[in-house]
Amino acid sequence: MSLLAVSDISFTFSSPSEPLFRGVTFEINAGDRIGLIGPNGSGKTTLLSILERRLDTLSGQIARRNGLRIIHVPQQCAARGDERLREYVFASNRTLGGMRREMSALETDLRRSDCATRFATLVDLYHEKQGFRHEAETERVLDGLGFDAREKSLPMALLSSGQRARAELARILLTPGDLLLLDEPTNHLDLQTRRWLEEYLSQLDIACLMVSHDRAFLNNAVERIFEIRRGIFSVFEGNYDFYRAQRVLRQRQEWERFEAQQRRLAAARQASERRMTVARKVAAAPAGIRPNKDFYGHKAAKVARTARILLERAQREPAISKPWQDTPIPALDFPNVQRASDVVLRVEGLSKAYGGKDLFKGLTFSLRRGERRAVVGPNGCGKTTLLRILLGLASPDQGAVDQGHGVHLGYYAQEGENLDAERSPLELCRSVECGETLVRTVLACLKVRGEQVMRPLETMSMGERGKIALARLLLSGANLLLLDEPTNHLDIEAREAVEETLSQYPGTLMFVSHDEYLIDALADETLHL
Repeated sequence: MSLLAVSDISFTFSSPSEPLFRGVTFEINAGDRIGLIGPNGSGKTTLLSILERRLDTLSGQIARRNGLRIIHVPQQCAARGDERLREYVFASNRTLGGMRREMSALETDLRRSDCATRFATLVDLYHEKQGFRHEAETERVLDGLGFDAREKSLPMALLSSGQRARAELARILLTPGDLLLLDEPTNHLDLQTRRWLEEYLSQLDIACLMVSHDRAFLNNAVERIFEIRRGIFSVFEGNYDFYRAQRVLRQRQEWERFEAQQRRLAAARQASERRMTVARKVAAAPAGIRPNKDFYGHKAAKVARTARILLERAQREPAISKPWQDTPIPALDFPNVQRASDVVLRVEGLSKAYGGKDLFKGLTFSLRRGERRAVVGPNGCGKTTLLRILLGLASPDQGAVDQGHGVHLGYYAQEGENLDAERSPLELCRSVECGETLVRTVLACLKVRGEQVMRPLETMSMGERGKIALARLLLSGANLLLLDEPTNHLDIEAREAVEETLSQYPGTLMFVSHDEYLIDALADETLHL
């Protein structure tokens, strides 16, 4: 049954400008699992706002089922008050949340008969409305999203931004509704928690439309893909792998149609030119024949008319636009990355505890020159701490770290580097000992092109800043890169560009990531914490 039908809508932020997207048409039915993808800035979050009626369309229609309840999970959670995490999430059901607060207030004075009577009545009603079941489901969701007993009791104001984002996701998952709009739901989730979310969503009896750049999540959690790319909206009936295969097929078919039309036009022009040549010859009487202007002129005109008809017939065919062709990533050379010793890093018996909790204990491994090793594990297990110890920015409780000869370390921090926000990408990367051609090439490989290379960093998104920090690191001459979540904040195209660029880096890589596609593309070995 259709919950929502969108017909030929378009949207623009200001009337004279080009629409952000146009001709968007789709239908969402009960139980649908849909992924919404596209480059950053293509209009994905805008489309969610339109479905929620927070923005108006430029044209088109949206039909909603009567009484349709739409629930939206934003990328950012604003809740910061003194309300405890568990109570904040439980209050996703407002009726039960209000009853629970009243019951808690009455419990303080049950000796009074009026309080005891009201409390007993509320308990019966609370049970009837499945309040105790909602309490159990709240605990199950919080456990699934990785909250421990201590975190559940913390005030929202004391939680990190990642914890608040997970709390908001938990709250929305428990809110009664018909259509769930999720904007980057796997941000701040580790692999185990993401898999739990995939399973949980598969059991929900509501439709879901999810914006995501997480390719593994899109592969496992959705059955249809909506794509917005350069203002064009497309629908693919399948998961992410199916989408990729179909997109390649569509692109090939678009090129075949375009090239076939170009061949037809070229053939028509050649045929027309040949007839025009014949017409010019026919216009003149053969040698030894008395000229007859009317006869030969009429004959030439007929041949010329045939030439024009051939060309006009081909030109009347609706023009097929040349398909978009992205610039492929070129072969890269990193001349300033020097060769290090065979073993670039050796770790012996490394241990670290924090807040009375062992992050890792007796950790021993070595990293050989040219190796690419991924560090994986649940949130809070010490992945970032390990990188900081390897860099010398934190001290282990026990154990030692030895660097090989000729090792030059480079570090990509999860929260971004302290780059001068007033400078442009070109200025920031040019300060490294590299020629401008190589700087522009590496930036272009990471999708920082055209006028972007001259814009101040302060005008750019977190994803764009991350790409510039990574480019600067690749150009620094470091032969051992320690990367902490290098694909955070990046769209799918940028993630693929990072994978292709890093695959050509000649040095050694050790990176923390929850991105399974990145791990599969780059890692030779995996270190599990």
